[in-house]
Amino acid sequence: MPASSLRERHLQPEIMDRPDVDAGAHHQALDAIARINYISASSLILWPPIRNLCRERQRAGDSRPVRVLDIATGGGDVPARLWRRARRKGIPLEVGGCDFSPVAVEHARQTAARMKADVSFFQLDLLNEPIPAGYDVITCSLFLHHLDEAQAVTVLGKMRQAAGTLALVNDLARARLGWWAAYFGTRLVTRSPMVHFDGVISVEGSFTPEEALAVAHKAGWDGATVRRKFPFRYLLSWRRP
Repeated sequence: MPASSLRERHLQPEIMDRPDVDAGAHHQALDAIARINYISASSLILWPPIRNLCRERQRAGDSRPVRVLDIATGGGDVPARLWRRARRKGIPLEVGGCDFSPVAVEHARQTAARMKADVSFFQLDLLNEPIPAGYDVITCSLFLHHLDEAQAVTVLGKMRQAAGTLALVNDLARARLGWWAAYFGTRLVTRSPMVHFDGVISVEGSFTPEEALAVAHKAGWDGATVRRKFPFRYLLSWRRP
């Protein structure tokens, strides 16, 4: 059963965030999360605003590709799917990803190679280093719920500073049905004990869409919007004026 009523966040340490986590178990968990991202269509949640920006640039006669950076990218499956979708649509898109974990960066590179996606990855300590400049869009999936509010404000502030045009966050929306979906869903898609444990406490530690929007405003995302997305997700969006 949920550890709380879920009316408030209950942020707890996740196994995947431990510095001594076993590399083999970490790779297994990243594969499982990739399957969850595929089932929940994480890349499709992010795709429409990116596609629209690409079309705006094309209509303006600008042939430069839109540059996207996916921060805290984990296994790299989301940016790889964004790149593949753009390729199928004939839309010029350059995609990169970064993560604090060297295991995740290695896994992401393997994922991109397996998917034949031209996506580059590098290591970045997001809480202590700036996000590199030069990207039109900064995206983030299933990471905000790992952070306390002060850290979330810091990360969203860095996204705002680095994003040339758009900043997008796709994350879990805290809800009781979402908790049960995480409990049963993780057990259907993987045998990873790490994912079984982290999946439900991720929901308990996640923001509601309204809370996420309030945190975004604290980070200077003036004019930000939030929309609920299936299943038990939200998309937080900000566009540079």
